[in-house]
Amino acid sequence: MNRLRYLFFLVLFSFLRSQDFTTLFEVDVRMRVVNYDLLYVVVQIDNNSGRTVTEIEGYITEVDQKNNIVSELRIVHLHNYEPPLGNGHTVVRGVTYSFDRSQDYRYRYHTCHLKFKGDDRIFIYSPAGELLRID
Repeated sequence: MNRLRYLFFLVLFSFLRSQDFTTLFEVDVRMRVVNYDLLYVVVQIDNNSGRTVTEIEGYITEVDQKNNIVSELRIVHLHNYEPPLGNGHTVVRGVTYSFDRSQDYRYRYHTCHLKFKGDDRIFIYSPAGELLRID
């Protein structure tokens, strides 16, 4: 009986371990200093949703050391007239800011508008990794 229980847990563990727990969209925010006086903030979004995306918009938020919002800028990653973003593909957009070495720069990205091909509904992608319908 113990051997059967052990075998059951071993099979269950190996099944759960083999599952792929990727997020729907991987968002990567990187900063690059250009010519010592410009900061280029790059936002890269990888589509792992299994669906084709036709529109992506979001906000780059600059925060200070206490997480107070300093500035917020809207960025459109994918317009409705551009080719759609297929599964496994990546879209990259960037914004430039003035750079001062004495400051501590921190940036976050939030998706505010997301549409899939063949679907008229509008979604947002939460940091918890889930889609929320807003229209």
